Amino acid sequence: MTTVSIATHRSPDEDRRRVEAVRAVAATDVPLAIEMARQALLSGLEDPLLLNLVAAQLEEEGRFADALGLLDRAAAIDPLDVFTWNAVGLCLVAQDKRREAANAFDHALSIDPDFPQAHYNLANALESMADIESAKRHYEHAVRVAPDYADAIAGLASLAVRSGEPNVARAHAAQALAIAPLQPTALASLATLEIQEKNFQQAATRLQELVHNPGWNKTNRPTVHCLLGDALDGLGRIDEAFAEYQTGKALFRAAHAQTYEKPGVESQLELAVRLADYFEKAPAEPWSTAAPLAPNEPWPATGQAFLVGFPRSGTTLLEHVLASHPDMVNVDERATLHDFEGEYLPNAASLDRLSALSSEEAAIQREKYWKRVRRFGIAPEGNIVIDKMPLYTVKLPIIAKLFPGVKILFAERDPRDVVLSCFRRPFQMNAGMYQFVTLDGAARYYDAVMSLFDVYRRKLPLDVHLIRYETLVQNFEQETSAMCAFLGVDWSESMRGFAQRARERQIRTPSAPQVRSGLYTTGAGQWRRYARHLEPVMPILQPWIERMGYDAD
Repeated sequence: MTTVSIATHRSPDEDRRRVEAVRAVAATDVPLAIEMARQALLSGLEDPLLLNLVAAQLEEEGRFADALGLLDRAAAIDPLDVFTWNAVGLCLVAQDKRREAANAFDHALSIDPDFPQAHYNLANALESMADIESAKRHYEHAVRVAPDYADAIAGLASLAVRSGEPNVARAHAAQALAIAPLQPTALASLATLEIQEKNFQQAATRLQELVHNPGWNKTNRPTVHCLLGDALDGLGRIDEAFAEYQTGKALFRAAHAQTYEKPGVESQLELAVRLADYFEKAPAEPWSTAAPLAPNEPWPATGQAFLVGFPRSGTTLLEHVLASHPDMVNVDERATLHDFEGEYLPNAASLDRLSALSSEEAAIQREKYWKRVRRFGIAPEGNIVIDKMPLYTVKLPIIAKLFPGVKILFAERDPRDVVLSCFRRPFQMNAGMYQFVTLDGAARYYDAVMSLFDVYRRKLPLDVHLIRYETLVQNFEQETSAMCAFLGVDWSESMRGFAQRARERQIRTPSAPQVRSGLYTTGAGQWRRYARHLEPVMPILQPWIERMGYDAD
């Protein structure tokens, strides 16, 4: 039985009756139950149910610290209350702290291994972190213990869309909709398939109905508007499409501004500007060499390359082309440098420490890196390891210091196509993707990251090979041969079959459908249809267009 904290002057029986009354109301009228819980707390009655309800309201208001404070009180009353730990996870998800959220859901499952909501929420968190295989296991577990759990079934439909399994996706979506006819993820999965199959009118009709569905919450609704934009784009209704992208991104901003625009939080744009300023002023000598290998330090891989650039520049295509080579393996866009960012990039002092990194400290960090690569199921031995993460461009000082002899593959694409695509895509939100909630923000972040890369090339010992997306798709063998030569291996005929290999594997980015379809040239020049809409950001992009040699029109 739930433990209730009762002062000596209280009536235990009356307090229990009051808690049960709130529980009964919560089944049909959550707002009223929250108000009843708030009044009960004010009267001095403390119970996990009451604290959970009021915490949920505070979370909705963006008062995350206050919400977590109430949940801490609930956990202190009953440490084994799985609903509290599940609520802690959801509050962390609302702040885009998905790793911490996954730990909270894991803790709930350590208390009750068959708690379906924790399995579902953990699957959601893992899916957002691109751990597709683990997400699938938890969705499936949720369905095993709760066969009518429409949300978990719809989660499997969403994963099947990402995995390129349309028939499986449709089956799961139909099953979810038979239980809950307005289940949002199932409906969005069907619309996504229709867009991929160029059935734009059917997708547009479905999505136009969905945007007015009151069941879509602030997390779902932005994606629906962006998907509708894609459907309208396919129909050639460009002005309407752009309006939907604007609406979707404005809703993304409204949902996440409390996390990324609160005072004291450095934006990713501000980080790029700060790093550029630091390295412009930094003396060259401390940054001119990598930290050498320690005596007898093992080096498991035959070679190592980081594939960087800017999101939507063709890095996913390049990654899968390279991974089709028999001597290369890819890390599948996983956060291999996550721990190092907080250690070496927060301020000038930490950067100074990185510049003087000893071989002993570097050896410890390299060991952490290779352990993490292996945990992701990648065997570096005898292979060239391709670690692709577009915005590792910003982290190049860490890469340059930790990995002597590392190769840098830098992807380029027409800045207009890049920025437009970043604005159009409903990315899973994090600090980097938050820069794309406005077109102006996307352009300014592009300018900041590309300017930072220029500074890095002057100050860091970077061995860089540039790959232009448009040239790659036009002259595939020539460009891939040049990449292979840069990486020190012979070109392989297997690289032509990258699309088939991609169809057999999980792809963790929005580029999955394009990569699975093979080489295509229609990705170049899409900005022209949106030229009028891009006019406000052209002063930011024009210097890069000219510098990179792209045609003005």
